[in-house]
Amino acid sequence: MKILGIITEYNPFHNGHLYHLFKAKEITGADYVVAVMSGNFLQRGEPAIINKWARTKMALNAGVDLTIELPFVFSTQDANGFAFGAVKLLDSLQIIDYLCFGCETDNLDTLYSVSNFLHIEPQKYKELIVHNSKNGYEFPRARAQALCEYHRIFGIDGLEKISPLELSKLLKYPNNILALEYLKHLINLKSKIKPIAIKRIGAGYHQKNIKGKISSATSIRNEILDSLGSPKTDPFILNDKIKSTIPQSGFPILENELREGRGPITSDSFRQYIIATLRRMSLEDISRVQGVTEGLENRIKKASLKSSTIEQLINSIKTRRYTRTKIQRIILHLMMNLSKKDVKTFNKCGPLYARVLGFSKKGKTLLRTIKKSSSTPLISKLSNYLRQTISGENNNVRNRLIKMLDHDILANDIYVLANEKAEDRVARLDFTHKIVIKKD
Repeated sequence: MKILGIITEYNPFHNGHLYHLFKAKEITGADYVVAVMSGNFLQRGEPAIINKWARTKMALNAGVDLTIELPFVFSTQDANGFAFGAVKLLDSLQIIDYLCFGCETDNLDTLYSVSNFLHIEPQKYKELIVHNSKNGYEFPRARAQALCEYHRIFGIDGLEKISPLELSKLLKYPNNILALEYLKHLINLKSKIKPIAIKRIGAGYHQKNIKGKISSATSIRNEILDSLGSPKTDPFILNDKIKSTIPQSGFPILENELREGRGPITSDSFRQYIIATLRRMSLEDISRVQGVTEGLENRIKKASLKSSTIEQLINSIKTRRYTRTKIQRIILHLMMNLSKKDVKTFNKCGPLYARVLGFSKKGKTLLRTIKKSSSTPLISKLSNYLRQTISGENNNVRNRLIKMLDHDILANDIYVLANEKAEDRVARLDFTHKIVIKKD
């Protein structure tokens, strides 16, 4: 029995994801697919366009067998924290044979050489990062420049045929960065999971407009927002451009969520809550939140007093050192009051549970296997778990676990406030929403 693991956001599930899924199955010959999927808030510091259960349905209909939620405290971190949480969760299940990820290159030897270097982190390399950071560059750019400079001066093992310029190009793509982080954490964990790199096809990651059947998630979301900017048709339907990019198995789910007013959810859906929260918080409170450093709390507070939209807020805060994506993550962590102290603790232990979002008929058999083998508890019904299992944990583990779960629950309670219908804005869905089960 071969089991494939993938790390996903599916925001929303599109033809590029379907290609990756089929290609991964073909390469590995996997019998089962387990997806670790972000919940309602994502790695770039944005809410998912539709909720986690709808995206789970789309994934199961396309051929995923089991979907497990990546806790909020990892799904909204930078590439390093996101990759650590996802890889640690897959590894802890103790059943995963392969991890397949999409990136701009399928040269695993090159990726491994860079990841091994990042795992070792020579002192001269660390000094180059510090030097570049002092020049006002954000960490990803400072690190990329340090890598290229180190390779030019000293050379990196395994990259003898790769020039510093070629290395620089490789480090420009977000999916390559994530791939490097996945590999680094597989190395750190001494994991038995075998990595498989699948070269992306079709649209680039940053493509803003739909161009063909395999288009970027960004372009699809933009088209959905533009489509809904005009008067809704009755009955409501998405246009053919969007339909061409989404698998037939998932399109009705996406369209139904939007028709029912459970999307599209964007950061601006929470503008009043976000700005009110920032205006209420003291400078000291803001400074404790994950991502806020070097006196940035002053800039955030000042921006909150003169901004009326999220776009204005972000533009007032961002600088060359603090990119848009970093600011979006900080705003999200401010919304949920996620502190640096808590993230430091979570990043030492990793995910403390595996929460099931959905499974297929095939996937149901995996649940029994995971329960027997996993070093991480499997949660199917949250209320039962909290009542029965958690009492057996020691105080320190219990406190960390409850705090991690609390962030998941709060994230969903806030997310649903963006839904149109009053009945869809009710809290505590993590306790009441049924697991998604694909029966056929």
